Amino acid sequence: MTIKTSGTLLNIDNMSGKKKEEGKQYSESWGGKREGAGRPKKEYIENVKELLAEHIDQEDVMTKLGELIANGDYRAIDLWMKYAYGTPKQTMDINTKGDVDINFKLSNLIRFKEEE
Repeated sequence: MTIKTSGTLLNIDNMSGKKKEEGKQYSESWGGKREGAGRPKKEYIENVKELLAEHIDQEDVMTKLGELIANGDYRAIDLWMKYAYGTPKQTMDINTKGDVDINFKLSNLIRFKEEE
């Protein structure tokens, strides 16, 4: 299959695992490091936290959250519970009442090709 990208013809058949050949033009998004890709750096996240802490009064946030909880806002209650007590672990009941037969033959699940 051939794709035309910004004036460049790009053959994408069997591209996986191949390296770029010198002298050929390829799409900008094919492999390699790209600016702004991936998870934000820890320093960036910490800087954002510091900026928010400087400009947002924690007491105002807690007052507003309290008002929302008092009015029954589910999202505010959910946020408070997750921060105060953590997200509950998901549990799954894997017990059976004994009426399920877990013994089976592989040949009952897979149809094998008949020999000629």
